Amino acid sequence: MTAHPSTTTTVPRRGDGDPSTKRPFAATGALLLGAALLSVVGYVVLGSHFGWPDVLDEPGTGALDAYIAAEPAIRAGFYLMTLASLSLLVAAFGLHAVVGRDGAWARAVTAVGALGAFAQLLGWLRWVTAVPVQAELWTQAGADPVARHAVATAYDTLNAYAGATLGEHLGWLLQGIWAVGIGVLLLRTRQVPSWFGVIGLALATGWAVLVPIGTAADVAWAETLGVAVLYTVWFVWVGALGLLLLGRGRRRTGTG
Repeated sequence: MTAHPSTTTTVPRRGDGDPSTKRPFAATGALLLGAALLSVVGYVVLGSHFGWPDVLDEPGTGALDAYIAAEPAIRAGFYLMTLASLSLLVAAFGLHAVVGRDGAWARAVTAVGALGAFAQLLGWLRWVTAVPVQAELWTQAGADPVARHAVATAYDTLNAYAGATLGEHLGWLLQGIWAVGIGVLLLRTRQVPSWFGVIGLALATGWAVLVPIGTAADVAWAETLGVAVLYTVWFVWVGALGLLLLGRGRRRTGTG
């Protein structure tokens, strides 16, 4: 009897080195690290040249003068914030692939994260598209009280919608849900050390609760603790997560 060679094939398991199944650790890590760095630099630029974020509470009569006084630096700062939100939008899909969960809950978390980043992105863009036009009209109005009142009112209306509604309320809420959700997914799938995941989840839960309360209900201490402390530290954690995923991606590339 002639022996036939075995035709049994071994199907590579997910993540065992098959290039088609490798998760985008490096790309996602680079996006998260980039988002964190862009956000920090943008915050420093806007804080030093525009009194950010306190200027958001100023009426158009004061905010437009401050904007005109340092417009090039302010526009550069908001471009950086826009790029940070865009990076987070793409990173939301990358993290979905990293955790390797295709269930409805994981997809919902990803969608919420992308929508939150998009809402904040729209809020940032007003400063480099609409507000420059308003600033020019404010300058042209000169001492005309009627014209200046009209421009200031237009600024206040845009700030209330694009800033308070899109960026602060909807953007914060959706990003908070995503931050908590992705923290849970990272812990459940053990893609990061447990202690690191717990820190991220705790920070996300803290600011996801305090920031909406502070911004929507105008509770000063909640907004200060949520934004100035917890959210800032969480973004440092996001950058660290990016470095962690970059390291894993490089190790896989070197051994795959």
